[in-house]
Amino acid sequence: MNEESKEMKIREYQERYRFWTDKRISQLSFHNDFMLTLAIAAIGYLWSQRNDIYTNLRIDFGAKIDWAVVLFLLGIIAVAFSIISGFILSLSRLYDLRVTSNVLLTRKRSIKKGIDLKDEKLSHLGFKGLMNSLFCVLRRYRSYEITVDDISENNELQSKFTELRQMSRNLGNLTWSLLNWQAACLFVGIVFSMFVLVIK
Repeated sequence: MNEESKEMKIREYQERYRFWTDKRISQLSFHNDFMLTLAIAAIGYLWSQRNDIYTNLRIDFGAKIDWAVVLFLLGIIAVAFSIISGFILSLSRLYDLRVTSNVLLTRKRSIKKGIDLKDEKLSHLGFKGLMNSLFCVLRRYRSYEITVDDISENNELQSKFTELRQMSRNLGNLTWSLLNWQAACLFVGIVFSMFVLVIK
């Protein structure tokens, strides 16, 4: 394969990659919106059925367990967690796109100035660390953002760029983790609700 055909193939695969990345982002948005709509509808339906499930909710440790009420409450809690996950997911995704676009803009600006930014190794965090990243970027996004004035040949730029890339990775991973939580909580909530309908 000569250089010209190699370049053509690289461009072709780059275009395919861009196309499928756009599809992935739009499908993620659609999935989140769809799950939020289902969860809000489910919680509305469950709330409207509460009088059929129980007439008086009281906590009495000596009473016999009414499994319909327990499953009903667990179903509502699971669906509520699904809604909360969906809202946090939307927030995470918005900041992920913002941070990622700043990473790309920084690369472009540094190339124009002839500065070589290295892709240093990034770490993998657990769910708690990912959520902490979201709260950090919510509180102080401006401290992570790299502006035109920040781009100069020094070690501070490299460390700030690595920190920005790490934040982008964390928010991306958080988005996908929350998507799984959102779907799982909605599924559990609906299953519990179906059991309630069968029991009653």
